[in-house]
Amino acid sequence: MIRRSIVAALLIGAAVTTTRAEDEIGLLSPPQLLELAKATYKGEICWWDTVEANIEDFGSWELTFRYDYEAEDGPDRTARLYQMPCSYGAYNVGSLFFFQTEFEGLVPLHFAQPELHIEYDGDDDAVVKSIGVIGFQTTYSLVNAEFDEETRTIRSFSKWRGIGDASSSGTWNFIDGHFVLTRFDVDASYDGESTPQTIYGH
Repeated sequence: MIRRSIVAALLIGAAVTTTRAEDEIGLLSPPQLLELAKATYKGEICWWDTVEANIEDFGSWELTFRYDYEAEDGPDRTARLYQMPCSYGAYNVGSLFFFQTEFEGLVPLHFAQPELHIEYDGDDDAVVKSIGVIGFQTTYSLVNAEFDEETRTIRSFSKWRGIGDASSSGTWNFIDGHFVLTRFDVDASYDGESTPQTIYGH
């Protein structure tokens, strides 16, 4: 009951509006974001003790945009993007992202990415015969992700092992009010070299 009251209070606080754009969408502090993330993602998908210990690593950015159907000379909409490192490995860190607008409030982001079929040359995982895209799925966590405020792009880079010779990386651009997968690269060969190929986008 106490936990529900805390979450409700935070949600109400996020909806308070004033004349300032950042207040209109309820700028959240890192402790507030942490509590809302815990309420959204139950269980142990995040290393919550480590997340709290590294709370200074949380990121937030204000974005302005208009939907394609809105007049070019109309008022900008304001949104805020939040990044919260969530899982910590030896060479990969997974982050959750949240998106906040005046009307929708705070929502978790999920990112499209291809589901792969990789065929190796027998038992030799240094030689890749083919990489196919079966379809697309979504993920709630992006690995080693960074947001470029200038290009309004999120990029991820997932090492499949420590030296990074095998890996996958994605690019999601902020388009028409949401993040769209525009490129996905894969290096599936464990050959000691970095030779990624683009399997989606350009």
